[in-house]
Parts: sequence; C-alpha cells; structure tokens
Amino acid sequence: MKKKSSPKNPSSPALEALRKAAQGLVFTSETDAPLEAFVWPDGGGLSADRLRKQAGAEGDTAVEDMTLDDFFHAVPDEDKPKFDQLAQVLKTQLTGLKVYKIGDEAEKTVFIAGKTADGQWAGLKTTVVET
Repeated sequence: MKKKSSPKNPSSPALEALRKAAQGLVFTSETDAPLEAFVWPDGGGLSADRLRKQAGAEGDTAVEDMTLDDFFHAVPDEDKPKFDQLAQVLKTQLTGLKVYKIGDEAEKTVFIAGKTADGQWAGLKTTVVET
C-alpha cells in the first residue's frame, strides 16, 4: 500500500531520495550531527529572513551562504565517498543548490537547499560547531 502525503508529513520523490541518501550519515565538525531531509511546501523565495525563521533564529542573526563543494570540503577523507554520493543525489534532485549557515555563535544551523522539480524548497538540515 502506498503511503499518502499530508501537510504534516509531506512526501515527494526528491524528499525520499534525500532521506535515503543521507541515512546514517553525520556531518563532522566539533560535533557530529545527523543530516535531516526537509521540504518546505511553499515554493516562494528563499530570503535571509525565511532561513532565519526556519532555523528559529532572531531577526538579525547572520546568514552565510556557500557552495556545496566548499561546505563538503571539511568532510574527513574516510567519509568522502559517502558524501560524494550524497552530493550527486543533491545535484540530481535539486536546482539552484546552495548551503546556508545561520548563527552568530559557534553552533550554527545549516541548510543545504535547492528547488525540487515541482518548485518546492528541499534539502538537508544539520548543525555545525565552529570554534
């Protein structure tokens, strides 16, 4: 039986592909954090304010953007093959892919986000600690 999609549990081919690709992976910084797939149903624009809201951050919190390659540059050598596969899935499923770090402290929320074929924002969320 096929699972039905609901607003509380959105399902899309891109979301399922991202979940599968990120399963069991953790992003290593000064903490090891899981990579959680997400989809934001409202296509719209992706502004700094929207990113802050999704991260639960204050209105003047810093938002830094970078490329996926720059973000994955910090991945340890032994994990590179898995993250190369993940990057391929991200690039296949999403367009306009960028990485956004939100936070003024050492701990930051990170969104790897792009647009799905049906115009929704989707990607992966994680946390990094940079000191």
